[in-house]
Amino acid sequence: MDQPIPLAQKIYFLGIHPEKGGIRSGSVSAMHFVVIGTLLMDLYLQKKIKFEEKRVIVLSTKSDNELHRFVQGKMSQVKSPKKISTWISKLNYSQKFIRNEVQKGLVAKRLIRLEDKQFLFFKWKKPVILNKQVLYRMISEIDYQIFKGTTAEEELIFLSFLEPAAMLRMIYQDRRKRKQAREHLKQMRIKNQVSGAVADAIAASQAIAASVAASAAATAAARS
Repeated sequence: MDQPIPLAQKIYFLGIHPEKGGIRSGSVSAMHFVVIGTLLMDLYLQKKIKFEEKRVIVLSTKSDNELHRFVQGKMSQVKSPKKISTWISKLNYSQKFIRNEVQKGLVAKRLIRLEDKQFLFFKWKKPVILNKQVLYRMISEIDYQIFKGTTAEEELIFLSFLEPAAMLRMIYQDRRKRKQAREHLKQMRIKNQVSGAVADAIAASQAIAASVAASAAATAAARS
């Protein structure tokens, strides 16, 4: 499978349980926020948007990708640039459409299939991995990038989303190795001299983490 995988599809694919299907339990609550964040990064890498002082500036509304056009259309309607965290919150209202489009992209690449599921009146589509070799190769590449280091812009951006997506526990089941991975990621952020635009892009993961924490706190308060 030689087709490049956009970041939003990549993070979603990585979150699917290789044996049981469905999103891994540890990543369920964070996944929709993280997918939105990586979707913004896909647009950034394609030079459709840029970041200035953690605000999103639209550079182009043209794209061959339906999901990208959807997001670009929403962004182009606002009168003034909004913060990354604001767009994560706003686009969360369209999470079903965004998730469906990400799933369709992975189905088209023959990486997953969708199983129809139903419980009482609730219906949904469960993602099941078809190509586990791609998944395990992806994990191996992530491990190499973390411990050997990388200066590639796209790789640095993707690595910055692993903790907000609760992926490190999945990649490193050994607690000690997981701790080492976190330290390597921290040092990588400190040592890499990246442009201001890339630094703002990487900072999106922090905005996502804050959104996930706020959502979890709101859910806990509603249940108490």
